[in-house]
Amino acid sequence: TKEATLNLIEGLAGRAPKSVGHVLVTLAMPVAELTCDIKKEVKEAAVNCMTAICGCTGNKDVEPFLPFVVKAAQSLTNTHECVEKLAGCIFVQNVEAPALAAMLPVLTRGLNDKSEEIKRTCCLIVDNMCKVVDDPAAVVPIMPRLEPLVKSALEKISNPEAAAMAERALKTLQKAGEGAEVKTVMQDQAVKIVKDALGDKAAGDAAFEGLLSYVAGLAATATNMRSFDAGDWAKLVALTSPFTDVIEGIRSKMEVASKPAEEIEEEDTEGVDLYKGSFSLAYGTLTLLRDTKMHLKRNRFYGLLGPNQCGKTTLMRAIANEQLEGFPKRDELKSIFVEHEIPDEEVGVQDDGFPILSVDKPGWWWVMHTCNEVYKLENKVSEETCKELMKS
Repeated sequence: TKEATLNLIEGLAGRAPKSVGHVLVTLAMPVAELTCDIKKEVKEAAVNCMTAICGCTGNKDVEPFLPFVVKAAQSLTNTHECVEKLAGCIFVQNVEAPALAAMLPVLTRGLNDKSEEIKRTCCLIVDNMCKVVDDPAAVVPIMPRLEPLVKSALEKISNPEAAAMAERALKTLQKAGEGAEVKTVMQDQAVKIVKDALGDKAAGDAAFEGLLSYVAGLAATATNMRSFDAGDWAKLVALTSPFTDVIEGIRSKMEVASKPAEEIEEEDTEGVDLYKGSFSLAYGTLTLLRDTKMHLKRNRFYGLLGPNQCGKTTLMRAIANEQLEGFPKRDELKSIFVEHEIPDEEVGVQDDGFPILSVDKPGWWWVMHTCNEVYKLENKVSEETCKELMKS
């Protein structure tokens, strides 16, 4: 029975990865435990199943580490290796519930490990992942399992540095889940929205009513999975006429119904969308942008304004390197990031001892520096001259 169930789940992971990812928090721990089963057939099926369900995270940052996660489920020694590998993962893409769920077996073992260094490293992983959680609701299904583990590790760790890391991880985890409002769309709500969209076409025999109820169920499930891709709805939810004629309106209303009132923003309906979404961006362990919303239209000019080291350059690099989730790829949109031609260099020291780099200097300084240091003009250009000329 175990082997057959594991094979079934493995098959579902291949056919419906998003759906399996949605319930990964329920599947990850039981499947991981079966990778150590005494029966060879069950163990082999569990390893294959674990590999398949871990591939349903939808997170490109963790993909290179998933083989280590599967290995870690099979022995404590492999867990140590996996923890060390995961500590070096740089999270750029939004971390959602499936990615957190896939890490549960490793983090559970690591946070219960005797080694304080392993516990500290697991806390670092929790801290890094939770810093780039976009939707606080993503943490809700993980919190009952992960929060007690981090709290227990904090209580048991004696090393001050490791304890500080555990305390930081706990605060980051709790902060990531702050304000979470999980709004579930029920079947009857979905049926009403579908009927309203169909209008006069909603009337029919018992067979049609059954189909309508089925389509509404698919719509409710997709909504609760926070899956609103228009192509998926047209292909996998609408199924047939007359639902295909009104599916876009249904999708829009269901998306609105899934959000708390304060998150619903006024739509800019003019022009053609180039990109609309939200994302988080991290550089190493430093979170630069969190839950940042961006809406770009075609044939418009945009500027990035912000203080030094807030993430402007990193964002542009992420767009150019196709690391920004949902942003059009190179085959759809040509993205070119032009960096400064003048090499970056240290031009001073701040009061706190940190270096001042040329890349952080304002425009007038670049003009002055180019004239005086690059072109070596005999008549030196002053700051006042540059500023005055740039105003004109």
